[in-house]
Amino acid sequence: MVTAELAVTMPAVVLVLLLVLATVNAGVTQLRVTDAARVAARQAAIGSNDVASAAQRAGGPVTVSVETGDLTCVTASRRVPGPLGGLGLTARSRACAYTEPTWGEAGAP
Repeated sequence: MVTAELAVTMPAVVLVLLLVLATVNAGVTQLRVTDAARVAARQAAIGSNDVASAAQRAGGPVTVSVETGDLTCVTASRRVPGPLGGLGLTARSRACAYTEPTWGEAGAP
């Protein structure tokens, strides 16, 4: 009787463990995308042309879009790897930094 109960509960335990691991993986991916957006926003704010590669060094294979103005805002996104990514889950993050003045602008030294 114990063997039958064990045979019924083990697949459920394995399924719950896989779901927990997939959720942790999605959380780690979100943290990496957030780091990538933060690094890319700072690079774009100081006028660097190397924004996409800076984001990829910080967060892996991310897609980056940049908006400039008084604030330089960067949106980074990446598809979550694993089974949750197969369901279409995408990690996105947006970070902004004040745009640094350049030497050619009025008021800059």
